[in-house]
Amino acid sequence: MPPKEHPSDLIIAIIIATIVLLLAGVFIFILVAYFNGRKKRYIQEKQLMQLSFNEQLLKAQLETQEHAFNQVSQELHDNIGQLLSSTKMLLNIAGMEIQTVPDTFKTAEQSLARAIQDLRTLSKSLNTDWIRQFDFIENLNWEKERLNAARNISVRISSDYEKLPVEAEAQVMLFRVVQEAVQNTLKHANATAIDIHIKKEGDMIQLTVNDNGTGFDITATKNKSLGIRNMAHRVKLLQGNIHWLNREEKGTAVIIQIPLDKETSQ
Repeated sequence: MPPKEHPSDLIIAIIIATIVLLLAGVFIFILVAYFNGRKKRYIQEKQLMQLSFNEQLLKAQLETQEHAFNQVSQELHDNIGQLLSSTKMLLNIAGMEIQTVPDTFKTAEQSLARAIQDLRTLSKSLNTDWIRQFDFIENLNWEKERLNAARNISVRISSDYEKLPVEAEAQVMLFRVVQEAVQNTLKHANATAIDIHIKKEGDMIQLTVNDNGTGFDITATKNKSLGIRNMAHRVKLLQGNIHWLNREEKGTAVIIQIPLDKETSQ
């Protein structure tokens, strides 16, 4: 006959089982709270990144528009103003020589056509819907022509793309990064040439800005230069990376990599 179970043993077993269940419940609660906390922090970090991206995008838009307005002012004064003045002078000459050879009228017409074409080119930068139409390659080529026209430096561009396969907003931000790199060269490098290369590297776009200037100490400058910090921050928001190569007697190279937009690249 089996030994009779004592009531106190049953009570102890129940107490132990209750404690085990309570501990399991507390553990599960802590585990759920921990993962919920991590999920909440992830969402918050993602929201902060999006806010930072939007802030930098707006800043890049304003800077690009400001740059465009400055160029409009300069072009209107230096280029189109001179063309229109020349046209007026040629028309006056034609008026005096109308009974002889009216070739000046043809020259005047050509000057007017050139002025109209320049005005159309400049108007693209002032389009209120410009952000959705922004083309990185087109604007980069326009920037190249402007810099080469000044005859202070030679800018060359080579690209695997006719149109960059990323969203327009990202193209605006990337354009500001490249502009900053070029401005750093113009201000500090004493360079005579800038080469910009754009190519596909796997699922990334690699953009390199090379100059033949004197270079600079990136380690000493990185934490002090607001422009360099802005460049690094904007590339990070584009989910990319950026680094500088300072080559002795060969200038500086800025290497930028950003991911391809899979939908845009198809």
